[in-house]
Amino acid sequence: MKRVGSIKEVVDIALELPAGAVPYEEFDFEPYFEEAQNEEELRKTWRVFTKVKDVLENGRRLENASWRLWHRERNKTGVAPTDVDALTTASVADKYDLTQSLQQAEKETDRIVGDMFGGVGQRFQEENEKVVQRARAERTRALLELAKKHDLTDDVVNDVLSWVASSVISAEEVVVHQAATLLPETAHDARSYLHSTVFMPRPRVAAFCHSLERNGANNFLLYLLRELREQLSFEVFSPKEGAMRADYEAMGIPVSICDMKLVTYPEDVRAVLKKFQYAIANTIMTTEVINACRDLSVPCLWVIHEAWPKEHFNYYAKEVFMMTHLDEKAIVDAFSNASKIVFPAQVQRRCYNGLFEEQNARVIYNGIPLASINAFRAVQNRDAVRKELGYGPDDFLLVHMGTVCKRKAQLVTCQSFAELYANGPLANGKSFKLLMVGARYIRQHEIEYIEECKHTLEAVGAEEAATILDVKKNVLPYYLAADIILCPSINEVLPLVICEGMAFERAVIATRIDGIPEALSHGVEGLLIEPNNPMALYDAIEKLANDDELRSQMGMAGRKRVLSQFSFATMSKTYRETISLDLEIVANGEVISVQG
Repeated sequence: MKRVGSIKEVVDIALELPAGAVPYEEFDFEPYFEEAQNEEELRKTWRVFTKVKDVLENGRRLENASWRLWHRERNKTGVAPTDVDALTTASVADKYDLTQSLQQAEKETDRIVGDMFGGVGQRFQEENEKVVQRARAERTRALLELAKKHDLTDDVVNDVLSWVASSVISAEEVVVHQAATLLPETAHDARSYLHSTVFMPRPRVAAFCHSLERNGANNFLLYLLRELREQLSFEVFSPKEGAMRADYEAMGIPVSICDMKLVTYPEDVRAVLKKFQYAIANTIMTTEVINACRDLSVPCLWVIHEAWPKEHFNYYAKEVFMMTHLDEKAIVDAFSNASKIVFPAQVQRRCYNGLFEEQNARVIYNGIPLASINAFRAVQNRDAVRKELGYGPDDFLLVHMGTVCKRKAQLVTCQSFAELYANGPLANGKSFKLLMVGARYIRQHEIEYIEECKHTLEAVGAEEAATILDVKKNVLPYYLAADIILCPSINEVLPLVICEGMAFERAVIATRIDGIPEALSHGVEGLLIEPNNPMALYDAIEKLANDDELRSQMGMAGRKRVLSQFSFATMSKTYRETISLDLEIVANGEVISVQG
């Protein structure tokens, strides 16, 4: 198993994966700090070269460099690799020479690995030091700000620092020489340190989500905060508990509950915002946050993932998403009140035209964690993954990802699959299999919809060829196992399922709605069909299933488009720039922005 050098390293490793993804124990998920633009670049940055022996997609096996060096040096002693007797009867001098040779080989291995991977250990050490120094600067700054606020003299501050060093640090059993990394020793030292440090104060930002459940919108916020936490100090607020609390806390980002169902919710939001310099509100369902920010003159950024028709605000808020605290007036007011509005697709911006000032809005395409996908693809054998999931070489696997609900149109998929199944195997003898991932049994209308899907399959005896799985933490194996990715939604914005499928070089079939045509061109990366049309989906599946070359071409084209349009690094950079235009603070007489 992998050895790590710090808690920070553990966090970075875990959160380089998609939200909640669990690394497979049979290989080493060393963190990938840079996104590989192609497979060759990925292999050059593969830092587990000497530990992983797994077959890559092209059939080439990564040999263990240390073994090869050992074998070479052993042969230099004149002892054949299989000559055990010769080895056991070798003279003491020969054994000594062999030991020396092996030690030299080990050093040579370390040198080669260092040359190949650019001093990983050194970078970890530098990163850890950066974290320590930044925390020290923020503690020091907070102390001096409190002293100024309460008119404390230097003598009083010195007494506080002395008490911290002698009592608090001792109580925590911190080694004496580590005390200086926590706080300076005197008020004078504190001011000198702040004057010289390069670590400026991070603005405090409240990030509001509509839940802590695992879904596309919530995953986006997790990714964004991970990328911006070097420049901004976050706290997450959710109306209810959920699995993603652990994801945020693993990054050192605290999570608090602010219940939307309470009658005091508007006042609770205002009380929270008074402690922060900026706010990020994720989805329309956080509307109250935007309106409260306007009342308190707190700059804010509103990320709109939905594409609700303006004339149906009340219906979507109250009936579809059951956010009874929202109404049309509050939503319309929020579009006017937001400092910055971000839409993940052009279609959304057009959907809400007239509700916001043009200069306050922009489109930023959501990115996907390509580094994690690259790492997974590099070490996982597709046939082995399919076998583990229960699929063999004679199965043609259709995968439909996303919360099982009417909006995602899994019933359309089931109706098309029932027809495909009834018509028998493909011409090449392969049999269709269906895998749908994303069932949750929380809302009654979703439970009823899942049952309707099951009944549709059972009506033609296709239930044995179809599987409906609950929401999963790690979805990467399903993309790798798929032959085609399906996304026949009837209401979407720009689902990341499409981009993630293309990153795995899978042809995608999706509906020609909302922002989907901005990510996928018909006949290039996949096929676009009309929504709520089982026969159109049937025809598209049949076309791709019978043309291996076309699927391969579309897969390669999709991968190329993802690299150019949906880079995770580009997304985070653009958000950082957007926030920096809105958030500038004055510290030590200088203007500080969040530009990284």
